[in-house]
Amino acid sequence: MAQPQAIEDRTVSEEAWKENAEIRPINGTLAVVVFLLMMLGTTLVMSARLAMHSPYQLFWRQIVSTVIALFVMLAVSRVDYHLWVKKRALLWGGGLFSLLLLLVPHIGVTLNGARRWVHLGVFTLQPSEVARVILVILMAALLAREKNVQSFGTGEVFRIRPDKAIGFALLMIPYLALILHEPDFGSDLFIVIVMLAMLFLSGVSFRQIGVVLGVLGVSASLFLLHHAYAIARFHNFARTHNATQTLGTQLGQSLVAIGSGGIWGQGLGHDWVGGGVLPEPGTDFIFALVGEELGFFWSVAVVVVFLVIFLVGMKTAAQAPDFLGRILVQGLTMSIALEALMNLGVVTGLFPTKGIPLPFMSFGGSSLMSNAWGVGMILSVSRYRKRTSPAPSEGNEEGRETAVVPSL
Repeated sequence: MAQPQAIEDRTVSEEAWKENAEIRPINGTLAVVVFLLMMLGTTLVMSARLAMHSPYQLFWRQIVSTVIALFVMLAVSRVDYHLWVKKRALLWGGGLFSLLLLLVPHIGVTLNGARRWVHLGVFTLQPSEVARVILVILMAALLAREKNVQSFGTGEVFRIRPDKAIGFALLMIPYLALILHEPDFGSDLFIVIVMLAMLFLSGVSFRQIGVVLGVLGVSASLFLLHHAYAIARFHNFARTHNATQTLGTQLGQSLVAIGSGGIWGQGLGHDWVGGGVLPEPGTDFIFALVGEELGFFWSVAVVVVFLVIFLVGMKTAAQAPDFLGRILVQGLTMSIALEALMNLGVVTGLFPTKGIPLPFMSFGGSSLMSNAWGVGMILSVSRYRKRTSPAPSEGNEEGRETAVVPSL
């Protein structure tokens, strides 16, 4: 195995990665299934509001958000994905600024006891959604540079240099601290899981991942000991498995809604849930609306579509022309897939209740835009396929695959 070399000795020219790539159209399958989820989500948001006052107001807001999200997705798909890594310092600063705005009176909006939204004139932003995508980009940049500098090939186990690991931690800690301050322990937990998944998928040594897990475990324990609301949530989750205590809860009504739809559902516009039995049916619990109004088969179809997104994303990562493209797509795909898994788990009672949206379907522009941004980057990577037999070059005499990344 090659020994680590100086950064300047391993710098790859800005265009070198293209020598290892074949240009092709974007992945149409991914674009289509995401579009279909957006359309279904918009329809269900409208259905959820039919029994409410001013039902069209939120529907038109969702329509506008969906149109903008589609534009963002297609526009980002035309941008070289390396650009986001080059601008990572600017992205980090912008994400931190948006989180700091939560602390500003009359700009940070408190709802249900948590300050998680920033009100900016005509629209509202949830900074934690943006932060998740930014941290995926930062982690991908770190892992790609470490692979490149240390001359490790794809699939080889490697270690992140301690100074670089500490530097990344210092960038990540302000994000996690500000999100905890909202308070939003669940979003921090979600972000940490995605980061750990990226470390594992990139080939970082288990010993180093174990050290990270130990530090995170101690930090999480200290947080839980001083924040009763998080412990209470887990306690309430344990009680929900008692049927007599579950029925009157949000989870209980969600399970009733899913079960009441049967095989074919009760039809769009059915107002049992929309009439107010289940709070916020068009947001975090929109999947309950799928089960109640569209039935079992559509519920399974939604789960299958998210599985397709996961599989297409991982296939795109495997065909990426460089390691940066591969780990970036894997991180973004895991982010979307895990968010969907956590939402479905909450709605069906597998996980404790957590305010996490169903990607591309739940009402809310921040989640929609952030995930559209992520899918756009995946589509950008899908425009390039790794050559199966790259031309021989210095240091690659036999045409074998290498972890090519541009200078970062």
